[in-house]
Amino acid sequence: MRLGVLVPCRDESAVIARKLANLALAGWPAAAEPHVVVVIDDGSSDGTADRARAAEWGRTDVELRVVANRRAAGKAGAIAQGLEELGDGVELVVLTDADVIARPDALLELAGAFEREPALAMACGAQEFVRDLADDGSCAAAAGGEPVPAAGLYDRLTARVRALESRSGRLFSVHGQLLAWRASLGLAPPPGIAADDLALMLQARAKGPVRLVPGARFLERKTPPGAEREAQALRRARAYFQVVWNERFRGGGALDRLQWLFYRRIPGLAPWLGAAGLAALVFLGWAAGGWRLAVAIGMLSGMAFLTPVGRRLIRLLEVIARARRDEGREPMNDRWEMKRT
Repeated sequence: MRLGVLVPCRDESAVIARKLANLALAGWPAAAEPHVVVVIDDGSSDGTADRARAAEWGRTDVELRVVANRRAAGKAGAIAQGLEELGDGVELVVLTDADVIARPDALLELAGAFEREPALAMACGAQEFVRDLADDGSCAAAAGGEPVPAAGLYDRLTARVRALESRSGRLFSVHGQLLAWRASLGLAPPPGIAADDLALMLQARAKGPVRLVPGARFLERKTPPGAEREAQALRRARAYFQVVWNERFRGGGALDRLQWLFYRRIPGLAPWLGAAGLAALVFLGWAAGGWRLAVAIGMLSGMAFLTPVGRRLIRLLEVIARARRDEGREPMNDRWEMKRT
């Protein structure tokens, strides 16, 4: 199976050499013609393209191309440019971010999933949050050895949801950091949509199953607590609302429609549902045991919110409320860059 790997970049000079080293070290499936890796530079100002061209490659079974995005600025335009560069003959398109590192057999695992299931339309890798990464493209920590896991409670819970949805081929929140689909489907993200992975998933769901491939693991550095992580969370939440508010769900049965309705409505209502649930709990306490029980329930709930888990929950609800408000005022564009270390 011949792969075409797309790496859209904007100001990724700090990590692009590591990314290409990782792809050069990876296992690739057997193919009659060389695989293709296309690095698409989306107007970088930090020399990303030059760093990519200067990177050591050394593989003859995988062709490396570094091109400029000549389409509309933004990730959707960069992906469209990359798809054009791939041309014909590629069987599987793999979209991956410049800052993540794939386990050595990740591409083999993705290709194997499509070979085993002819109807499979799209699949993504499994995420591993880590504290830091080495610069050589290996799956090692900065100081050597196996990376230190850094996934939080929310990350672990959403991973379980993804695994459950994947069983029926109804994976919704795909990982755009390592995402693959059949080239024959002709998928392309709409311009101006920040959550290109979700937009692509909605297109793929009309063509066939969408699954998570547990063996196709990729490592991503967990952004430390602080302003950068808060900005990242807000950006991702806004991108989510942008898709579910503006994109159309194509095809599917009753369960698919129910899932779409849930993801379109419930997350945005979470802050109000949480407040309503707490009020209902206090009211039930009052109805069952009077004002003393109601006050006790209220105090216990307040104490729960002072715990680390409670504070994280409040912060999550605040991010959801702010993202919904900000995106409702003015849609954001799909040009987003992160500080890379």
